[in-house]
Amino acid sequence: MMKKLLLLHGALASKNQFDHLIPLLNDTLDAEAINFSGHGGTMPNIKGFTFPVFADEILNYIDSKKIEKINLFGFSMGGYAALYFAKLYPDRVEKIFTLNVKFKWDATNSQKEIAGLNAENMLLKIPSFANNLMLLQGMEMWKKMLDSSSDMMANLTKQHFLTDSDYEHFMMPILLGIGDRDFTSTIEETIEIFRKIKNAQMLVLPNTLHPFEKITPEIISSEIKRFFLS
Repeated sequence: MMKKLLLLHGALASKNQFDHLIPLLNDTLDAEAINFSGHGGTMPNIKGFTFPVFADEILNYIDSKKIEKINLFGFSMGGYAALYFAKLYPDRVEKIFTLNVKFKWDATNSQKEIAGLNAENMLLKIPSFANNLMLLQGMEMWKKMLDSSSDMMANLTKQHFLTDSDYEHFMMPILLGIGDRDFTSTIEETIEIFRKIKNAQMLVLPNTLHPFEKITPEIISSEIKRFFLS
């Protein structure tokens, strides 16, 4: 029986983020992706975009599939959600691979990220990206997604869902991946977290920016297989 792998998307995205990746994995892994609520045209949870909500959705998925222990691959926000889920339910996780996760949030970098989520500015400055969001999330939902994502980022400066103690208590194998040219997340903060986790590995992808769409699917699929099948 092939190992189960659940892929968790980043902010402003959906499970479609992995459409080109999953076919490259399914020869050796039973890989699927889910939408977090409020993403991919789904209705948002009444509690908004919060990591406890995302953790509940991961749990609901693996319970519905009767999966005792799951392998998780999470990109950016999805990687943070994977680690938070493992904090709450360590016995339900086999391995975790995160990619380009922003671990350190303060008022300065939070405001920088939030400034890029203004719908009107987005339409003026990067209309193609705004149009893609409209298509992906729906005309009725895309602005609400931007507002909810802004609230989530602002909340990360006030409430640390993962603490140093949490990282130190992780026992499952964890691979922390980071692009060497990612200026949203950074190598430095990834190294800092890597050093706190007992059973951690670290992967630096050369010539790699933050957006998942900029990463060659064949490269990341090879790394996913190497980690989860070893």
